[in-house]
Amino acid sequence: MKELKNKVAIITGATGGIGRSAASRFSEEGAKLVLADLNEDAGEALAKEIRELGGDAIFVRTDVAKPHDHERLVEAAMKNFGRLDAAFNNAGVSDGPMPPGFVDYPLELWDRLIAVNLSGVFYAMRAQIPAMLKSGGGSIVNTGSVASQIAFVGVPGYVAAKHGVFGLSK
Repeated sequence: MKELKNKVAIITGATGGIGRSAASRFSEEGAKLVLADLNEDAGEALAKEIRELGGDAIFVRTDVAKPHDHERLVEAAMKNFGRLDAAFNNAGVSDGPMPPGFVDYPLELWDRLIAVNLSGVFYAMRAQIPAMLKSGGGSIVNTGSVASQIAFVGVPGYVAAKHGVFGLSK
């Protein structure tokens, strides 16, 4: 059953594991997709793959840490499909495989994690909600983590950002 037939959805972080799986499933359910990611080659390839399988998808290169990129993303949805019904704000980054201790935690890493994982979700919702309201309403899903609920040693940027996403989503 095509639960999302003729619905238009934005998926950020679309070329990675969870985002790519979501894009596939949304398409199978009939959604028209606006795929967002930094990886332009992978994004264009995914949009093409979805279209070749009978779906409808476009790709928009997006840096979720930039508010204007979210505005462009929503504009692309409205221009190409005339509406926005759903968003899966999934893009994110982690501290890396060997996070440093708290006192030595690099400020640049903190700034990047907060910009992508928390501010990126805020910027996304800020751009998406007005378009959804014009379309008669919609649904937004923001990717969290177990780190949204509990803390882990050595990853303060990730934990702080995911706690923020949980609060922002509520």
